[in-house]
Amino acid sequence: MPARRSTAGTSRGSTSGGASPQAEDPAYKLKRKKNNEAVQRTREKTRQSAVERKARIEKLKVENIKLTQSIKSEKNYISMLRKMIISGRKNEEQDRLIDEILNNPEYSDDNQRNDDDASDTK
Repeated sequence: MPARRSTAGTSRGSTSGGASPQAEDPAYKLKRKKNNEAVQRTREKTRQSAVERKARIEKLKVENIKLTQSIKSEKNYISMLRKMIISGRKNEEQDRLIDEILNNPEYSDDNQRNDDDASDTK
């Protein structure tokens, strides 16, 4: 990629005074001033957008870690329940866990939905 040319401070086809006739025109100066301000606003908006994007990425990374930990915990819990079911043996700890699951509203919502689904298919 070719190097960018610097436009600041250069004069092409310079006149004897060193400044182009356009540079003396008040309308041209006003147009350049407005353009420079617009460029600054655009650059600031781009910087702000990048900062917001980085903050969102960090927030999503933290959320992802929490969700990954939650998934791992739930998988461990399911594995434990599966082992309890497969073993078929009951003890006081297993009875307590089963009662906890049956009385936990978090699980009862899922059970209620599953019961509703099962009754719909009958």
